[in-house]
Amino acid sequence: MGAMSWNRTIEDAQRAFEGWKGASRLARRRLLDLWLEQLVLVRENLALAVTRETGKPITLARGEVSRAEATLRATMEALATFGEEAIPYDLMAGAEGCRAVLRQFPLGPVLAITPFNFPVNLAVHKLAPALGAGCSVLWKPCPQAPGTSWLLWESFEAARTAAGAPDRLLQLTPAEPADAERLARDSRVAAVSFTGSERVGRHLEQVLAGKRLLLELGGNGAVVIDAGVDPVAVARQIAPAAVAGAGQSCSKAQRIYVHRQLWEAFRAAFVQAVTALPVGDPMDPATVVGPVIDEAAAIRVDEALDQAVAAGAEVLLRGRRQGALLPPAILAGVPETDPLQCEEAFAPVTILSVVDSFEAGLELAAATRFGLRASAYSRDQRHLRLAESTLRAGGVLLNLPPTFRLDAAPFGGVRASGNGFEGPRWAMEGFTEGRLIVEGPAL
Repeated sequence: MGAMSWNRTIEDAQRAFEGWKGASRLARRRLLDLWLEQLVLVRENLALAVTRETGKPITLARGEVSRAEATLRATMEALATFGEEAIPYDLMAGAEGCRAVLRQFPLGPVLAITPFNFPVNLAVHKLAPALGAGCSVLWKPCPQAPGTSWLLWESFEAARTAAGAPDRLLQLTPAEPADAERLARDSRVAAVSFTGSERVGRHLEQVLAGKRLLLELGGNGAVVIDAGVDPVAVARQIAPAAVAGAGQSCSKAQRIYVHRQLWEAFRAAFVQAVTALPVGDPMDPATVVGPVIDEAAAIRVDEALDQAVAAGAEVLLRGRRQGALLPPAILAGVPETDPLQCEEAFAPVTILSVVDSFEAGLELAAATRFGLRASAYSRDQRHLRLAESTLRAGGVLLNLPPTFRLDAAPFGGVRASGNGFEGPRWAMEGFTEGRLIVEGPAL
């Protein structure tokens, strides 16, 4: 993309914004409703494209497309109440007869940068709220799934045409990183929403100082398991959260801290539960664990496993890598300083650690620079309340796995895992600015 080309792209986005920012909530909702209709028509083609391009098992890919449909519905529902809040100004002496509202106004063109692990739903999580808020969007999709992105964009274009919304309201911009950074830096781009690696997110923070920047970065999700719970039931619930989709989820269960009283029973049950999950051809509807995104990623993780084993880790489960297909691995006795404990694995790798108390498990779980998702399992309400206050994460799940998510709910991280929340209602806040409008009685 040359300088002339990206400049024209931004000009088109600005022009589309001017024609869309004043659209009524009814018009914005109609556009999203028409998009939902188009998405339903191509849902199977989209799911097949996701599987072909990313290796996500077809059953999970179909589930992702269904979630994207739910995200569109949730955005439409959020529009019913978003954008204007009455403020009781007449509580103040001398303000009798005054009325006030806090009104949200769209910021301008938005640059949305989306990842490969959920190329449909995470894209819709950015695009729908931005459009619903009244913004135009420049969408830089992941390079790993170009066909998926094109199909999703085409479904939107059909809806936009039917709705009579401005041309180029959503532009597909599969730019190289340098060109994407030029787009992000441009003063006409009002906000940047990025989901991806911590490294890229921190770089954007440096180069986009002063610009509205919404980040959803990585994680190394921890689970703390207290004495007294059913080890088999917990193991069966956590196993898919650790390895489904080859563990390529930023909220996956990566570090599991188990009370010593439950250690032997849980680790045996967990190995059995993970082993029972089918591994292999992503086009097979029974498959739960397919390949990682490419062979280079598989080699990187395989080498990290070798290093942990060489340092003394105990192998509870591990298979032979076949190209990009990396069977689930479970290790125990891994030092807290090992990369598989303190970095994001983004693979079907799980680390089990024994602790002497629930409190000790919480301390280790919280001893990370990440803060996206964390879980705690206990039958003791005092322990669950302690987990709420100890686990510094954007989402704390109690007696549930860290991947448990409702697409209409807020989702985000703290510290190295990002800032702010996605989820349609909260994402729209990120794409708007509030103005307090106060009107007094006529004089």
